Amino acid sequence: MLRDAIEAERAECDQDADCARINVAIELAKKDFAALENRELDPEDMQKQWAAIRDQTIFVIRDVRHNIVRRANEAKETTRWLINRFWRDDDDVRVIREFSAQLREVPTRALLDYLRYLIQFEDLARIQSVRAVFAARVDHQRYRASFEEMVAQFALTKCGDLGERLIRICRAAETTDAIVADLFCASRRSNGSHSSITQRLPQLEAPVIDDMAMRAVSTA
Repeated sequence: MLRDAIEAERAECDQDADCARINVAIELAKKDFAALENRELDPEDMQKQWAAIRDQTIFVIRDVRHNIVRRANEAKETTRWLINRFWRDDDDVRVIREFSAQLREVPTRALLDYLRYLIQFEDLARIQSVRAVFAARVDHQRYRASFEEMVAQFALTKCGDLGERLIRICRAAETTDAIVADLFCASRRSNGSHSSITQRLPQLEAPVIDDMAMRAVSTA
């Protein structure tokens, strides 16, 4: 976990630097893939050359990508801690109880509108009420992703610079992973290969900062 804003700032700088290194490697791979198209190779040789470029690129970026994923996971852990602490510190039991009673007859879908409205006015106690009521609804799974995304993003914005840095660290990892996967998928389609890059480059666990933060919010 990133213990403070200084560590988060350092991690963000390192994340940006490593993402830039991977981008350089990807650009070189693109040039090599493009050069293959200009060579008169039979399908088997083309496949071998393509696989060689792919494997070399994976080897070059392997350790760097490992560091990118590690920082993203640390940012996710810190995000869960921040969100839980934020909502715990802002509990107002009386307001939560009274407003929750008023929401009993409100349809689950409409609770998202209530949440959106309360976020605009930063009404923390009533947002807590909506969260409690929403979590108790039997049909809340239908709207969970949208609801929890709003809750988590609001909590992170209230955490100041640290929250913003955590978001950027995770987004950088997701963006870089997508760039790598897209390059190899596009190149694989262009030469007809059926090999699977996902076996070599597994996607980030819970890549979106939203997904990993959301589960923490629901259990806060």
